[in-house]
Amino acid sequence: MRRIAALGFAALYFLIYVASFTIHFLYQIGAHMTLYSYTLNWVLMHPNLALRMVFTELTRSPLTLSIIILCSIVMGFATDWALHNAIKMRK
Repeated sequence: MRRIAALGFAALYFLIYVASFTIHFLYQIGAHMTLYSYTLNWVLMHPNLALRMVFTELTRSPLTLSIIILCSIVMGFATDWALHNAIKMRK
């Protein structure tokens, strides 16, 4: 049961990391600091293209995606461990 909770926390952390990566990537597009020549307004009007670009950026470097997955799993298990100890100390 604890492993399922830890993987749930890991999935939540993964979504947070991907969302922060997406926001940072869109900021870079707005500041014209990427390889893409699109403006931020054009990208926001075409969300399918924006999602494809974010997926391409995440998978361009396998190390980036691996680090995000590893950090999510470690943080998920750490959160589950901390909550388990907090509940055990409360009793």
